[in-house]
Amino acid sequence: MSACPDQDELLTLYAAGALEPEEASRVRTHLESCAACRSEVEAHHEVLGLAALPPPSPREQAVLAALPRTTVSVWRSEQVRQAARMRTAGALMAAAAVVLLALGPVVLRHVTPRTTSAAPVETPASSSEETSSDLEQWALTDPLSDALELAEADLDDAEAGDESWDLEPEDVLSSPNPGESL
Repeated sequence: MSACPDQDELLTLYAAGALEPEEASRVRTHLESCAACRSEVEAHHEVLGLAALPPPSPREQAVLAALPRTTVSVWRSEQVRQAARMRTAGALMAAAAVVLLALGPVVLRHVTPRTTSAAPVETPASSSEETSSDLEQWALTDPLSDALELAEADLDDAEAGDESWDLEPEDVLSSPNPGESL
């Protein structure tokens, strides 16, 4: 005698204790009237009893009880290590910034070629005195033309054999005035 085919899945779930209360009551009602389904549920109980895990040992219980503390401890130690790495990186970046601020003007002074100062650009004294012709005149000025003329003159000097351009890098770094021959 076999169990009712429409009840097979419900019987397995009932034996495992995985049914909702109203479904479990319907299956119990059916089991009272069907002997084949009762024997099927008993067989499922036996099989599930064999597959059940044994109770945890005292050592396993201690490990499970300590799990939250150990997890938090590991997390905190990782946070401390990460904070130490961040502090170290920040200190290194701060030290690099200090070195750049201290050495930046010295290096730039020795590396940049000397140029003559360009004429300052005139700015209007107030907006009420500005006229459209002054604004047009200002817009037509080329502030880079003087710098371009100076660069071309320096290039011409270099092509003509000016000794100030024949410096080695160590001469530039040791010279008190850039462009000055040693």
